[in-house]
Amino acid sequence: MNFDDLVKSGRLREEKTGRDKIVEFLQFAETEINAARYLLPKYRAIAYKSAYDALIHAGNVLIRHYGFRPTQKYTHATIVEFTDIVFGKEYGNLVKRFKRMRRKRHPLQYEASFVESEEEVRKSIDNAQELIERIKDHVGIKPPQQKLF
Repeated sequence: MNFDDLVKSGRLREEKTGRDKIVEFLQFAETEINAARYLLPKYRAIAYKSAYDALIHAGNVLIRHYGFRPTQKYTHATIVEFTDIVFGKEYGNLVKRFKRMRRKRHPLQYEASFVESEEEVRKSIDNAQELIERIKDHVGIKPPQQKLF
């Protein structure tokens, strides 16, 4: 896999990330996806944003697994593109959904506009969960189970 274009354009930089930090990112991803499921019945826009944020955390894990970190230049787009480079052939539909979520998030974040139905948000959450699981499998790290109480 070649990430040279992302490095040359200043969107990625080399940086080693320890296992403990990667576990923290995965825990954030799991917390966000759980929050998305919990919020869906009453707050579908916030649930959607939480599912998207979960993917951003998991995508960040993928980047760090390869010895890089995203810079402040087009961070979300970089995470999505990197995920596509790594998983596009094998999990193309999940990556396409991630790309779509990024596009749909923009009006939610910057224009206070959101039109997704509850069923569409549920599908987005399910797809996000599936891609997070594929990322965890790929990097070979599973965060410990969190205690609920």
